[in-house]
Amino acid sequence: MELEFDKLTSTLKANGTCLQGSINTTFANLEKTFGEPFYPNSGDGKVICEWILEFTDGTIATIYCWKVSQVPLGEYNWHIGGHSEKAVENVKKFLS
Repeated sequence: MELEFDKLTSTLKANGTCLQGSINTTFANLEKTFGEPFYPNSGDGKVICEWILEFTDGTIATIYCWKVSQVPLGEYNWHIGGHSEKAVENVKKFLS
């Protein structure tokens, strides 16, 4: 089975995820690969832009910028969240 993903528009499935790793890339590369991001109103301003993905193997991954005042457009070390390191593996498969 080839790995695919759905981009989620709700944060519900991302509840309970935490930092698993990171990837250095650009906003444009993420947007080209995963589509338009979600701009949450986190209240505390820690996350202002993120992608929430559900892969066909059941893995949930979030890609987000952490504690920045504006969305980084150039090279940036984007955080990858999930329930396991499989989230990082899956995200990197799509960005390679």
